[in-house]
Amino acid sequence: MRKYSNIKICPFLYRILSVFGIWAISFASYSQTTAPSLVFPRHKSANIGVIIRDLATGKDIIRRNPDKLMTPASILKCITSACVLMADKEQDYYSTEVLMTGDITSDSILLGDIIVKAVGDPTIESKCFPANCGFVDSIVSRIDKMGIKKIAGYIEIDSVDIVEQGPGQKWELEDLKWSYGTGFYPLNFKDNSLPGDRAMKDPAAYFTEELKERLACKGISVDKTDVGFGEIPIRHLYTHHSPLNMQIMREMMEMSNNLFAESMLRVLEPAGSVADALAYEARLLDEAEFDCGDLVAFDGSGLTRSNLVTPMFMADLLDHMASGTKSDKYLSLFPKAGEEGTVKNLLKDTPLSGSLILKSGSMRGVLCYAGYKIDGDGSPTHAVVIMVNGYTCKTISVRNAIGNYLTRIFN
Repeated sequence: MRKYSNIKICPFLYRILSVFGIWAISFASYSQTTAPSLVFPRHKSANIGVIIRDLATGKDIIRRNPDKLMTPASILKCITSACVLMADKEQDYYSTEVLMTGDITSDSILLGDIIVKAVGDPTIESKCFPANCGFVDSIVSRIDKMGIKKIAGYIEIDSVDIVEQGPGQKWELEDLKWSYGTGFYPLNFKDNSLPGDRAMKDPAAYFTEELKERLACKGISVDKTDVGFGEIPIRHLYTHHSPLNMQIMREMMEMSNNLFAESMLRVLEPAGSVADALAYEARLLDEAEFDCGDLVAFDGSGLTRSNLVTPMFMADLLDHMASGTKSDKYLSLFPKAGEEGTVKNLLKDTPLSGSLILKSGSMRGVLCYAGYKIDGDGSPTHAVVIMVNGYTCKTISVRNAIGNYLTRIFN
């Protein structure tokens, strides 16, 4: 919650103000008794938090359990992307350098190694950015053009300054076998995904094998020989640039890409650990006058259930970003409900389709949405936070109930 921003007045005082016609402090458009109910099978046993805020007045027209810490799932990505913008890193990009050591003999043998300086680029050969693919082909092409027929050495992956890698420490074992739970590595390759949507446990090894296979197709062998030179010359072979962080975050928000989210968290502290990046995130939020006691974060993607945040914190974050200098950039990250990404089926074929931009978050028993109601010009009119934890019915029942709920509110 923003510090000092949540002023509460008891119902008794509210009645007194009403009797005397004192309306200097205006409350929600809906009272607790007239607000629409979010109803789905066994909804009474679930934890439900809702904030609908009129951004023009700054007042919440609906407020339910605003200060309850709840599991956010992937709406935590709203916080990760906001902090990248706060840190002015949205125009940055990853640069992966490939070096070659040693000399080339008269019979076209490289007496040295190929070294990839892996910096954590999550987009290398990613299907999300097909126009940016070709990392392996570019390396092979440059080696081939140099007339090399044999590499008497190794293909080495230098992880540079990345001190921590792999899945999050609090991620569940069940998630680790799937590509969405693969984790962040110094060298990420093909979304760290295998056929069947399985997790790639060692992306660097898969990259190395594919590079060797492509080299072999050009008649270039890799001998894996430690030839033991004295002083070895090093030359630049190729540098691969990723899309801008802004583009990565758009894909992260639209398709809820966990690998991209973990990489965006780490751009806050590239040479640090996850804890270091989260500490930097907390400093950014504290400087923006948020109470970080209302946020418990262990990753950037929201994959662990140990993450907790209050609906009020989320609403205040959305409010803050919508009124800031980077409002347009932040809003552009959200997919349109009923039309795009993971919210394509929410409000589809309804009058509200395309009128809300929302980030979804879901895991077993958890369904959350955070974002904005927008007007015809794309300007935000309301901040929207709906968090449901602990439901036991089918997810589609909760999703449909949320769609009906939003329709009743805004229509």
